[in-house]
Amino acid sequence: LKFRASMRSIAPLEQLQIVCNGEVVKEIPLAGDRTIANARGTITMDKSGWCVLRAWNQNGTHPVLDLYPYATTSPIYITVGGAPARSREDAAYFLAWVKRLIANAQGNTNWNSPAEKEIVLKQLQEARAVWVERSR
Repeated sequence: LKFRASMRSIAPLEQLQIVCNGEVVKEIPLAGDRTIANARGTITMDKSGWCVLRAWNQNGTHPVLDLYPYATTSPIYITVGGAPARSREDAAYFLAWVKRLIANAQGNTNWNSPAEKEIVLKQLQEARAVWVERSR
């Protein structure tokens, strides 16, 4: 499967990866100031599923005032041999991810206001409900 990926960041990043079905399938090297990357290549998909481009650091980096910079694209769903691209395992993966986001958001003290925190937590709880339903 051919891919083309690009990344732009306000903070230097340590990792840029293609993740498919929860597994890193391609590490994309970062060079220079590590804020821009463009890549083309191929990956192998043996079964239907999803892929995302993920960029992150182990630790906080100025000007991202959070635990660490992290970004991911929305999933791209790929069908191989007519098999469905989604599964309970996929839903469980995203459910665990949203649960971590909720825990981090609840523990964060850097909100601009209590209302901002409440809005974000409400959105995360709505996302959690979607993945709970899909993981059944």
